[in-house]
Amino acid sequence: MGWTMRRKGLACLLLAAMLPAFGTASAGEQGERALAAVKQLLDSGAVPRNASIKVAFKSGNIAALLGPELELQKEWEQRSGVMITAKVIPQQPALQNIKANPDVDLTVARTHEFPDLLEQGLVEDLSPLLKEFGFRIDGAPPQGYVRPRLQGFFGDKVVAIPADGDVLILYLRRDLLESPAERAAFRKAYGRDLAVPVTWQEYDQLAKFFHRPEKGLYGTVEQRERDTAWMFWLPRYLSQGAPYRQLFDDRLKPMIDSPAGVAATESYINTVRHSAPEILGDGKDYSYTAPIFMQGKAFSIIFTIAGAKLFNASGSAVRGKFIAAALPGNRVGGKLVRRNLPIYGNNLVVSSQGAQRKLAFLFTMWLTDPDNSLRTVGVRGGFTDPFRWNHLADQRIRDLYTPEALAVFAKEWPVALPPGTGLPGDGDYLAALNQNLWLAASGKITAAEAMKRTSREWEGFTGRQDRDRHLAWLKIFNAGFRNPDSGETSKK
Repeated sequence: MGWTMRRKGLACLLLAAMLPAFGTASAGEQGERALAAVKQLLDSGAVPRNASIKVAFKSGNIAALLGPELELQKEWEQRSGVMITAKVIPQQPALQNIKANPDVDLTVARTHEFPDLLEQGLVEDLSPLLKEFGFRIDGAPPQGYVRPRLQGFFGDKVVAIPADGDVLILYLRRDLLESPAERAAFRKAYGRDLAVPVTWQEYDQLAKFFHRPEKGLYGTVEQRERDTAWMFWLPRYLSQGAPYRQLFDDRLKPMIDSPAGVAATESYINTVRHSAPEILGDGKDYSYTAPIFMQGKAFSIIFTIAGAKLFNASGSAVRGKFIAAALPGNRVGGKLVRRNLPIYGNNLVVSSQGAQRKLAFLFTMWLTDPDNSLRTVGVRGGFTDPFRWNHLADQRIRDLYTPEALAVFAKEWPVALPPGTGLPGDGDYLAALNQNLWLAASGKITAAEAMKRTSREWEGFTGRQDRDRHLAWLKIFNAGFRNPDSGETSKK
């Protein structure tokens, strides 16, 4: 699809459900400073008056990042004098999208994609632009970005401006958990009270107990399709050790061909027997699983905070009947270890080849301003979720997601760790893991064989690279596992 201006070509992609949860509002200090910087660039002649920003977003991002009926785009254009040229890109890795659109100024990328984008020089390190225009990526409440270093940094480089929040949350049927008949039956079967699961073993037990396909109820509809397998396996693996279990040792030897890797894989594949019959089908991602839970046909699902907005919507069969809960963990040395990660997360990256990199950066700072970003998160049916502290306190956002779900969401970020492998070629490493997890979940190989094959393939990938260079990347990635306090910021 070619580049289009304003409403042309894009309006048809805006779904009727994607209506604003609240009206327009003036930008806050960050947004106004971005507009002032644009004016200075235009007045000084540093950029031409007819300059436009080329943005490339996935179809699901358009209504949120440009606004329903493109209202945010129109407001930016009216106030800044800079037009936006927009293009819809496929649901594929940012690496492919940027290479296919070398003239793009601004696009989206997931956190685990940063090493490849940096290693191939496809995106800007935003640190110089932050310094030039006097901005910083602030993580301090009450308005800062929730986990800026986790979502926007790789080492000391600012790769992206956070614009989404996608840690995992466990959703359960409140009505079934609180049913006296279910509670009595569960105690009779297992000798303990029916409660929110704390460990992965307890979660599997509840999924088994509530799996009644003959009555139209599945125990769980946690995703098990091939392409996203790593997202739901990694929290199980990371929580196999204290404070966490690493994927590689300090010499790049994979650590997954181990009891910890096998245990995580067995936990991952156990849910299949308590799930919908097509759960392993290609493309059966959240577009397949979320509607099943929303229709009241499953006891549980693991999904992002976007699930709360969907399940709380009018027309949802589980509205008022679900609860959000912390992700389960594993007991290690007598202590519970829980780990989470941002699995999707559409963070904004500036292409290194774009003609208007400064304008793209300033648009990003305007868009993610505390006030403006409330309007991106507040799109009904949209998939841009809270990423600033003030989002969690705004009553309109609380009404969309429920206060209870947002409270769980806030508590999951401190246990969230960097996603992916942290290595150039991350997509290849994860594809190998995905394939072997899918084979194990399909019953074609054992959990032990899945880890053995993946470890062997990972060593093959690493062996074809510059090991010292990969070790340097791994060192930077591992440093990111330190949980920063909420006040940590980028340097001006």
